[in-house]
Amino acid sequence: MSNPHYGGQFGQPGNTGQFQGQVPQPSQQFQGQMPQAPRKKNNKATALIAAIIAAVLVIIGGGAFALSRSLSASGGFASPTALANSINSAFGSNKLTSLATALSPSELKAATTWQKDYKANGKADWSKLVSPEALADYIGQIDLSKSTIEYTVDEKSENLSLITITKWEGEVTIKPELVDKIRQNYEKAKGEKLTANESSMLDDMKSSLSKESTFSGNILGQLDLDTLTIVSVKEDGKWYISPAMTMAEQMYPTSSVRPNYDADFTDVKGASSAEEAVSGLVDALRNGAGMGDKDFYRYLDLPERRIAAVYGGAGSGSDTNIGAGIQVHWGLTSTTVTDGAIVGFGTTSITFDGDYKVDFNNDTVTFGFPDFSSSYGSSNKNTSSQSQNLTVRFTEGLVNPERLGVFTVKDKTGWHVSFIRTAGNLNLLEATDNAVNQAVDGMSSSFGYGSDVSADEMRDMATTNKPVGAMLVIAWNFMKSFN
Repeated sequence: MSNPHYGGQFGQPGNTGQFQGQVPQPSQQFQGQMPQAPRKKNNKATALIAAIIAAVLVIIGGGAFALSRSLSASGGFASPTALANSINSAFGSNKLTSLATALSPSELKAATTWQKDYKANGKADWSKLVSPEALADYIGQIDLSKSTIEYTVDEKSENLSLITITKWEGEVTIKPELVDKIRQNYEKAKGEKLTANESSMLDDMKSSLSKESTFSGNILGQLDLDTLTIVSVKEDGKWYISPAMTMAEQMYPTSSVRPNYDADFTDVKGASSAEEAVSGLVDALRNGAGMGDKDFYRYLDLPERRIAAVYGGAGSGSDTNIGAGIQVHWGLTSTTVTDGAIVGFGTTSITFDGDYKVDFNNDTVTFGFPDFSSSYGSSNKNTSSQSQNLTVRFTEGLVNPERLGVFTVKDKTGWHVSFIRTAGNLNLLEATDNAVNQAVDGMSSSFGYGSDVSADEMRDMATTNKPVGAMLVIAWNFMKSFN
């Protein structure tokens, strides 16, 4: 069906401030109806897109954060048309943050799970970037007026509908003072003065907004878009906006795969254990399944499952057994955490083409490979190479190595892999200060950092952001072993 509607305003709150020294929050990785980047570059479109992205980050990053903590919050709509009407109303009243309760509960929960275990560590507390006070600061610097939209609603299946904005005209003013608010809240979150690079980037941002802060006319045209499609999904009998699906919808025109809107992503059977969810997912690919095949996506959590089922290309798997040359002996382990379990490699062993091996032993991994130098230059073609082994203790220096792995969740159908939670879980990784300092010193000595990022700035970023420091330590564990 196709029902045109008119009216409304599109509110654009401010940026949650992802700069040097801050690890992106998972709730910032699936950020709502984000328009596709323009194919033609111009300053006006770039600035406007930056403002829209900033708005989405606040709505989903901050809105999700607040909504996930409000037990009385309820949302959802009886039909896709009712949801579209609510979007129209939010545009018209310049209260886009009211759409927080219209966002997919499964995606909000996945994106904010890590926050339940997050604790401010030392002087940095990144949750201050999306506090209610910070959100009010950002929103107060945006002024929307004279905005009009037209849109259609197209119900593709019982569980999926497309809301397509076909016309968006209006006026958007982004005050340069928005950058000042970002700077203030970022500095509060970081717990210390900004580096020269951070300050310079914010100065450039404010300078750009000062030159041109008001955008008017055909907003879609300025984005180099003909239409903007928002994907809505049904969960527990109600309709919601799916940020993740909306992003996938914007991307598919550049792909050869056509969406399978009729895909069944609700009637699936999960795994019997957290470990089986991971091994089953990998084995499905090894056995030739494509991302759009139920044999594969049944092991995924609902947000990722919908994307794989609709945009993964059903039947696009390999006709041959791509895992024929790969032998895997599973020895996975799992650790129970809030809302799920993290699956680690345990004692898993992987063999490639018979000559290459990767053997895990909990906190170590051993690489086995042929040493062709022992037979190089030999006239005997039957001379076999000797095996070389290299062992790396990749968790050395980590405070909580049990957090390193794949996040899995259990629902009424079984266990599933959650990539959104896996990414979010990385925000909780932490290494000792001594290990971080050794990693920074070792990398600086081996490679140097060039003129843009000094060793001191790298150290500042790694010590004020525990997950950044943890990732540097893991990388250094491999680098020093290979050296």
